[in-house]
Amino acid sequence: MAQLQDQGPGAHSLLIFLLALFMLASPFTSWWMNLTAPWYFTYLLWLIVIGLTWVLARRLRRHVP
Repeated sequence: MAQLQDQGPGAHSLLIFLLALFMLASPFTSWWMNLTAPWYFTYLLWLIVIGLTWVLARRLRRHVP
């Protein structure tokens, strides 16, 4: 039976960083900036990134001795 390996906080942090980079600094950005989105849309994206980071920090706090 295969065992799951704990990849540590670095793997999760890298995924959140890449997601934020994709949402906020890629060709995808020009697409959603051309939409008729409300003024707070960019702030909402940042809130999502901050929320994911907060969830990750809470989840990893349980693993620290």
